[in-house]
Amino acid sequence: MQSKNIVSKIINLYHIFSRNALGLLLLAALFVKPSFADDKKQKNSKIKTIVIDPGHGGKDSGTMGTKRYKQYEKHIALDISLKLGNYIKEAFPDIEIIYTRKTDVFLELWERTELANKKNADLFISVHCDGFTNPNPSGASVFVMGMSKLKANMDVAMRENSVMYMEDNFKEKYDGFDPKSPESYIVFSLMQNTFLDQSISIAEKIEDEFANRAKRKSRGVKQAPFYVISRVNMPSILIEAGFLTNPKEEDFLNTEVGKDHIASAIFRGFRTYKESVDGTNVNVISEPVLEKKKEIKTPELKKEVPTDKVVFKVQIGTYLKSMSKEELFKEINAEEQNINGTFKYFVGNEKDKSVIDNLKIKMNEKGFKGAFVVAFYKGKRISTKEALSLQSKNKSHE
Repeated sequence: MQSKNIVSKIINLYHIFSRNALGLLLLAALFVKPSFADDKKQKNSKIKTIVIDPGHGGKDSGTMGTKRYKQYEKHIALDISLKLGNYIKEAFPDIEIIYTRKTDVFLELWERTELANKKNADLFISVHCDGFTNPNPSGASVFVMGMSKLKANMDVAMRENSVMYMEDNFKEKYDGFDPKSPESYIVFSLMQNTFLDQSISIAEKIEDEFANRAKRKSRGVKQAPFYVISRVNMPSILIEAGFLTNPKEEDFLNTEVGKDHIASAIFRGFRTYKESVDGTNVNVISEPVLEKKKEIKTPELKKEVPTDKVVFKVQIGTYLKSMSKEELFKEINAEEQNINGTFKYFVGNEKDKSVIDNLKIKMNEKGFKGAFVVAFYKGKRISTKEALSLQSKNKSHE
């Protein structure tokens, strides 16, 4: 945390120096110092550690929605965050995923930012749900730290920052900062955001996924003075996944399919961002579809495929909860594998890869756009390249 009463000092100095441009420059020079650690991090751009921050928790329930559900913002944010972390870990096993919370506990804002900074993370993602007095607003937003169009985005920033009121002696902890006082936000305008370009980059990629792949109404990329993304020394974004005060969106966000849509859209945006940073490629992890499409018959599983032969399957998704009772998964006769609480789903079981390639196309038409081919040998998963090589060797010995 910063030195005591820094906000009140800045406010007092602001009134003294703000009468002309030179005064503002002098004021900024007093408090905005270049960070050599930040420069070093920018040069070493590989993403190794990500902090995922599920908003609210414990006594801080967040947005209440219409109260038709017992699930409040804190629950939805946690579910989406855990799904997101699982998707990233599945695709990039070398990345360390750190959660600010994994259960329904209360955390003070400074604890969240301090954890990210101590871990020297490369990216900070805070997940929330929106709310408004009018039930009509809908859509997802991605925020970065900034003061552009402050008036338009101040309400949501004040709402998220107001969790400070639940903390004991919050004014001492936050150096006199008052989330409901416009003057307190002067400090944000003086802060140097070293990682603004990177933050905007990943925000735009996630926003594009919301709009074009997840088919959610996107409210765009916005700037706002959120405390939790203003105090981390890394690229950072805050996601409002949708409005719990809108009945339709509340229904959507209270389903496993809905939460999967949001988490997988964030994952795909992150993946594209990572590719732009260090050139890593990965198979897409798909999200289920909501709208039922024309029935496509899936070939029945062959019951007598020898276990000591190479077989190919189509992996259609990975989830944190069993989807076996979902109508779509029953319809396509999906095979479920539960691996340490992670549920993977496959269709097909063929020795001929060309048959599985055609099945993958059918699964794409079914809505599983990220479906991909996997291979197994003696019950263990192997690469498709290795599988084809084994098949070629076996044929040569026949």
